[in-house]
Amino acid sequence: MLQHQISTDANVIDALQQPLEQAIRQRVIPALLSRHVDPQAEIIALVEGLLAGGNGRPQAEHAKGRGDSFDLIMLNLLAPAARALNTYWEEDRSSFATVTLAVWRLRSLMRDLAEEMPARPTAGPALRGILISALPGEQHDFGVAMVSEFFSRGGWAAQHARPGTVADLVLELRGNAPEVLGLSIARTDALPLLRSTIAAIRRAMRRQAPAIMIGGAALSVDPKIVARSGADGFSLCASTALGEAARLLEARGAAFPSMPPRKDRIVGLPNSRRGVSEPGPADQRATARGRF
Repeated sequence: MLQHQISTDANVIDALQQPLEQAIRQRVIPALLSRHVDPQAEIIALVEGLLAGGNGRPQAEHAKGRGDSFDLIMLNLLAPAARALNTYWEEDRSSFATVTLAVWRLRSLMRDLAEEMPARPTAGPALRGILISALPGEQHDFGVAMVSEFFSRGGWAAQHARPGTVADLVLELRGNAPEVLGLSIARTDALPLLRSTIAAIRRAMRRQAPAIMIGGAALSVDPKIVARSGADGFSLCASTALGEAARLLEARGAAFPSMPPRKDRIVGLPNSRRGVSEPGPADQRATARGRF
């Protein structure tokens, strides 16, 4: 009798263990292994897939499957992939056309992920406005588009501009009237263009000029660009940009409390046909007035 009972209990235990073991093999173990994936290998796989004409979905789905948030996928997978693609082009490892198509596929992947992983609605005051742009004339601006997406998900009214000239950028600012302008500088040798762009905006818009924050890959290469640019603030990555933009708004509110806009004579507006004049004393004064 006792032997029969022991045999019955063993059969019950075996029946319970089988689905448990199956679940461990099919779900738990793969999940644990996926969390120990080599990040660099995943980025390389994404880059090579995009260059070969792929859409990047395998790597994105893998990241989603291990529980990564939209922010983590952007910062740890897509942003490094964009930097790697730029390196491929700079080192002539891939043609400009091939890299451009790969970046386009990367942007499509980012848009799809943004739709599939919507941000939680935020309740609060009226939306603050920010215009985010690469320096006029720059070709690849995936980082700018990504930062714009971060601001939109963070409760800002974010606009992404791709101006061909400084005059185009001024027109965008006049049309959107943002409180903050985010400018991205990708190369250290573009510092003169960055300085003249900031000075031209302030000279043209005076008190209506937004607070100006800079970012981009060039700041990581040469941090001295921040002090030499004449900008109001800076951010080294998308994850800190929102806090810096909010700080600039607070600084501007403290500097100009409830101040009505002056009807100053507009000077120094960039000419779309002749370009921007060389920076001079007026540019330096305009830049100095914009600092907080």
